[in-house]
Amino acid sequence: MHKKIGYIAFFFAVAIFLYGCHNDKNEQQDVVARVDECVMRTQDIFVRVPPEFLKNLDREQFFRIVEDWVDEKLLAEYAVDNGAENDEEIKRRLEEARNQIFVDYVRNKIISQRIKISERDVEKYYLSHQSDFIRDRAEIHALHIHTPSKVIADSIKKMLAADSSFCAVARKYSSEYYDRDSCDLGWFSKSDILPRLVRPVFSAKPGEVVGPVKIDEDYHFFKIIERGDEGTVRPLEQVKDEIYGRLFSARFNELLSNLLDSLRAAKTVVIDTFMIDSLSQGGKNVFRKHSSAGDSFQ
Repeated sequence: MHKKIGYIAFFFAVAIFLYGCHNDKNEQQDVVARVDECVMRTQDIFVRVPPEFLKNLDREQFFRIVEDWVDEKLLAEYAVDNGAENDEEIKRRLEEARNQIFVDYVRNKIISQRIKISERDVEKYYLSHQSDFIRDRAEIHALHIHTPSKVIADSIKKMLAADSSFCAVARKYSSEYYDRDSCDLGWFSKSDILPRLVRPVFSAKPGEVVGPVKIDEDYHFFKIIERGDEGTVRPLEQVKDEIYGRLFSARFNELLSNLLDSLRAAKTVVIDTFMIDSLSQGGKNVFRKHSSAGDSFQ
């Protein structure tokens, strides 16, 4: 508990050190909480909680988020009042955090924003690298419904037999279906599913519905969309995200390297290789001597 509080106070102190807090008296309409002149606005909650989780939070969870912010503010201010800003170890860690935040800004807000990968780029890469996407095992593309209830499973079976939309049934009855998801499992191999599901799923043909298959206390339904045999090339749609990631990573590294080259050319950068050699040869002794000087702040 004490360790958690310490981390909370430290990281919130970083935020105070770098950004201060909201205290504009002319913009008070969306204020959720206040500690003296510092306020928490609704936008601060949005920053703390991923968008996909926001709509599922209840009143108690929202209250806890706000209460945590108040605790962090109080502890951070208490730390400052008790000399934290003058502590050398705190200064070092704040500087490290500050630098990392700025590095992340360069990576995410400057370099990444300059990268444009078109559909044509992805398609061109796919056509020239098809050997990279040959299946080394059989794969299935399927839809899925899951329920722990036998009564619901029986109802699902009847609806699917009557040609009801598989995903419409999943949306209504599947215990693993959320608004942000779909019933589409995508592509998977035998090793990706429970062993007892392999035979019924991989023996089915495209268009067939499998289930209910009872595993322990749960019931599973699958609709087979496509099959991909070992040795065949995965379709572009299946590997599009992977290709985008490859192209983005390559372009990112290129831009980062070019930026660092230009920055090094514009600054005076000196690296003492003799000192590095000395450290590498006597590093263990230096480490022992440094460690014996006292415990570091954790």
